[in-house]
Amino acid sequence: MRKVWILLSALFASCTLPAQAYSDTLEISKHFKTILIFPENIAESSIGNDFGFIVDLPKPEGGKYSGRIVKLSYDELATENKGTTNYLVITDSGKVYDFIIKLVPVPQQTTWFIDRKIAVANIGNKPVLERKAKEKPFSKSDVEIQRKRIGPMENTPAESKISEGIIATSIDLYQTDPMEYIRLRCYYMQFDKPKIRRYFSRSGNVFIWLKGVYYNQDELYFQYRIENKEGVDMDINFIKHQIATNYKNSSSNQKIELAPIYTYKQPKRVAAKSENNFVVVFKKFALDEKKEVMVELDEENGNRNFSLRIGHEIINNPIHF
Repeated sequence: MRKVWILLSALFASCTLPAQAYSDTLEISKHFKTILIFPENIAESSIGNDFGFIVDLPKPEGGKYSGRIVKLSYDELATENKGTTNYLVITDSGKVYDFIIKLVPVPQQTTWFIDRKIAVANIGNKPVLERKAKEKPFSKSDVEIQRKRIGPMENTPAESKISEGIIATSIDLYQTDPMEYIRLRCYYMQFDKPKIRRYFSRSGNVFIWLKGVYYNQDELYFQYRIENKEGVDMDINFIKHQIATNYKNSSSNQKIELAPIYTYKQPKRVAAKSENNFVVVFKKFALDEKKEVMVELDEENGNRNFSLRIGHEIINNPIHF
């Protein structure tokens, strides 16, 4: 009887251990998305290494449960085949979840329902839902005061969501504070997987990749990644966008500079053996078949200068979101 009990205990342990794997290590890959479903909405999220590791956070608007879902993956165009990093999530009630993320060819499990019990801490004084019931809704002036207190817009964590009442309705936010709306859009899309395959220009082992062109409200969002595979840092003098005719060798090739209305994390320096993701936003425009957008990157105190031509067929057929 004792032997039977020991055997049953061993079998039970072998069955229950894999279910707790998410409290230690989550497996991700280049060709699958690992989905984490939390018991409540996500307030903050931070990944240790954002070079290759991609976190697809909840969108400002979405379904009933979208605020609880995170998607993890690895950049399909990256050359690495192995790697690990840490990932931290804080939910609305202040619960803190800490994970290790590991790159593998194929994850053993791609969907995880996160249990409240594995939270490593709670940094909230009291649950957010209880506090909201006693608070009056934020006004636009409240948002401005809070923004001044925590610093410039570029450094504001998007997850903090200064005004739940405004951000909950994206159309209202766009009408009341369009630049904040655009900033949030850029934040959530910056690490999305490329929607355009192998669209790039290079100088030596420095690349600029066009990951996608998106359209929302009255704006076009150009999503890029600069990859520096060389051993010397690259200081950027400027990144310029121009509308040009697509006759490369024509003397009548005129260029009209495009002025962005917003840039998100456009780098001044790309360190050696690293990459940067950034977004440039323009007021919407379209091109005829004789026009294209030329992106010029100029290195400061260096000769690694190159240009990327984006055809009218991409500009006129952006991804709607």
